Amino acid sequence: MNPLATTTVREIALEEPSSIRVFEHFGIDYCCGGRVPLANACAELQLPLEDVLKQLDESRGQQPADNPSRWQTAPLAELTEYIVRTHHERVNRETPRMIALANKVAAKHGPGNPNLLRIEELTYQIDEEMRSHQGKEEQVLFPYIQKLEAASTGGAAPRAGFGSISFPIQMMLREHDSAGAITAEFRSLSNGYQTPPGACPTYHALFDALREFEEDLHRHVHLENNILFPRAIELEASLQSAAS
Repeated sequence: MNPLATTTVREIALEEPSSIRVFEHFGIDYCCGGRVPLANACAELQLPLEDVLKQLDESRGQQPADNPSRWQTAPLAELTEYIVRTHHERVNRETPRMIALANKVAAKHGPGNPNLLRIEELTYQIDEEMRSHQGKEEQVLFPYIQKLEAASTGGAAPRAGFGSISFPIQMMLREHDSAGAITAEFRSLSNGYQTPPGACPTYHALFDALREFEEDLHRHVHLENNILFPRAIELEASLQSAAS
């Protein structure tokens, strides 16, 4: 058996960034749900494992324009700033647009398609959840991570009312799971973002926006769950060890 079949999706994404585009193509979750072997992920989605392995092999070595592997060694302050500038700002810009599009599509087509009414409801939910989530990261967690990094090069050790950094990180992980569940429901309700024959431009624009939002969320959460948070936990542990 190909060793990738028993490797977790998360590990593949970390070790071979080109795999991310393959996972996005097949709808395989490599961030929130990425801690399962590739074979299990394919079985759950009823995907032919050999087809996925073939595309992974073909993509190997093709570095994406924005290579996430560089963040495994870059300064944490730089990574947090990148997340805010690239992903948080995109969420703040795109969720109001998604809501406006969902309102229009639901008003016109919702009476004959309850899935569209549910999509409209979920756009409000993910907007509210993500704004609250990102606020906690920008105001509390990310500044603390930056202080930890400064302390590692001779700055003053930071104090936090939440104790270990693992506690707020666990909250962020749960909230990532919730956002991931919403985008998975977007995908299911829209039949993989496939518009019906004769769909109007607004209908197409909504499904395109939802698909692009899901793809960006996966990249966003991958950077936090799989790179930023583990590095921050390790850094805090090393500082505590050095101080004891």
